[in-house]
Amino acid sequence: MRKTLDRIKAEAYQEGFNAGREKGVQIGIEMGLQHTMEIMSGELHRYKFPEGHEKRWNHKIDQHRPADNSTFEFKYERYEDRVKAREARA
Repeated sequence: MRKTLDRIKAEAYQEGFNAGREKGVQIGIEMGLQHTMEIMSGELHRYKFPEGHEKRWNHKIDQHRPADNSTFEFKYERYEDRVKAREARA
């Protein structure tokens, strides 16, 4: 297993070196962004639906998290309908 990982690393390094650093930087940025999006998606889910998730002592966002799942309501309507309703109220 270790030999395979070392070989993969060596091949990846050589491939990156041959193709130039630009591609390696691009892949690194894409991987970092993907990882960040996954973390933020999980945090947003924990924030929107706090029931069943423990409070973590070292996460500042947890102090602002609501106590139950009733904070967020979903309402599906078209923008056109919202404008018509607003005009009807005015």
